[in-house]
Amino acid sequence: MSQVTADQRLAREIEFFEEHYAQEFAAGIEPLSEYDRARYTAPPANTIFPREYYYHLLAPLQGKKILEIAAGNGIDASLCAHNGAEVHAYDLSSESIKMVRQRATVNGVIDQVQTQVTGHFDQAFEGETFDHILGYATLHHLPFLDLAQQIYDRLKPGGCAVFAEPVVNSKMLDRLRQCVPYSFFDPTEDEVPLNDTDIALFAEPFDRIERRDFQLTSRIWPAFPQMWSLVVGLHKLDSYLLKLPWMRRFASVSVFALYRDK
Repeated sequence: MSQVTADQRLAREIEFFEEHYAQEFAAGIEPLSEYDRARYTAPPANTIFPREYYYHLLAPLQGKKILEIAAGNGIDASLCAHNGAEVHAYDLSSESIKMVRQRATVNGVIDQVQTQVTGHFDQAFEGETFDHILGYATLHHLPFLDLAQQIYDRLKPGGCAVFAEPVVNSKMLDRLRQCVPYSFFDPTEDEVPLNDTDIALFAEPFDRIERRDFQLTSRIWPAFPQMWSLVVGLHKLDSYLLKLPWMRRFASVSVFALYRDK
């Protein structure tokens, strides 16, 4: 990717997310529920939900210094701070960072959250190292392979980087999805879902990887946000289906931790 193309891509991402988070901020910020505070403190390894597994890989967060890539609407920054982490959160959108700070204030954890507006990993809290580096649905917006060694270098020995990413490993399924005019998500112009090869290449600088895949039928859950029993049922069905090795390629979310042992 040329520098000009990278700059154009960054500019488009900034424009999109400035508008996106300005609208979300205008809708108001509610404090985290007690249910979510408890749910994401120490989820079990066998959870059926990808975000719970994400927090399982991060736990325990008490006393940990973390860097969040692309902090978005600030929910994860506040959850991590609630669980005792010292959070350093950055995003390319100033509207995002405004949300991060306001949400942290609403949840009483602003003293544990530092923020920065930047679209460049190497400029984010430059010179500092971390116990954890994390990002929820972030790498597919970035030239991620360029980041792998940089992330490894900024982890403290014994630390890990944790990510949850959309994945596409079945070309047939991807073509079918593209034929459906309705989307549950709001993709940007430049994002590209990862695949198994991408994740394997990204993991090369690290000492080991821990990974689980999620969401087959449950990919449609945003269409039924008030039907919790259906949402749970779909995730349970997926957990059984994904025990079949040949079904893995149809998963749409991968959650993985990359470790620096020494």
